[in-house]
Amino acid sequence: MRNYRIVGILSVVSLLCFSCVTPKKTHYLQDPDKGIAAYPQVYTPADYKVQVSDELDIDVYTLDEASQKIFNTSNITSANNYKGLYTYTVYDDGTIDFPYVGTVPVAGKTTREIKQDIQQRLREYVHDCSVEVKLANSYFNIITESKASRIQITKEKLTIFEALALAKDLGMYSDRKHVQVIRQDVNGNTTVNKFDLRSKDILGSEYYYIQPNDIIYVKAFQGQFFRMRNFLTAIGITSTTISFGLLIWQIVRLCMPQPQQ
Repeated sequence: MRNYRIVGILSVVSLLCFSCVTPKKTHYLQDPDKGIAAYPQVYTPADYKVQVSDELDIDVYTLDEASQKIFNTSNITSANNYKGLYTYTVYDDGTIDFPYVGTVPVAGKTTREIKQDIQQRLREYVHDCSVEVKLANSYFNIITESKASRIQITKEKLTIFEALALAKDLGMYSDRKHVQVIRQDVNGNTTVNKFDLRSKDILGSEYYYIQPNDIIYVKAFQGQFFRMRNFLTAIGITSTTISFGLLIWQIVRLCMPQPQQ
């Protein structure tokens, strides 16, 4: 009985040593203090500007059926209802080729600005037309200590918390204090923004909104080598090893000659 108590005590001590995740490390919207960063509250979210290699889905609407077929030829929906096989790719020079209109500069512009530009150009051919422009490759990527995902952005402005909700939140051992967002601008320059996701101040900061093509990287706590399932496995192996050792010891004791009384 004493041996089993020893095994139990060792298991409890190990659990206390490895289970060091506190609410302060995992809770969101905490007030800035000594351990939680504060950020300026002056950020106004800007619309995404199209970049080289982006894919644009452009639809033209007009009362003239023949004209509509001509301008929407490259956006025909295939037999399997997949739309996007013929989207317009932004070339290295920042332009696209649009039917009958020719080269259209789009890099560095918002989808609304591109819509107005193409609509104005088309009215030289069709007076009563309307244009709709969408970003076809509207995705963000998230990499954590346990998974990596590519997730579609379904709204114009997506917050960091909405992005995490789409990704099924972060794991227990994700380091929310050192979150990184890797972002490329219209000039092809890559920046890495680092921030404390636990801080309530991010609601009005430059880190609050996610843009298409962003990469959210959240590493595990520094020095965190054990996840819970690995920890439980280690406890099981340790307990089994100790029990087996005690069993061998008992067998050896039984086999040893007893001293004469």
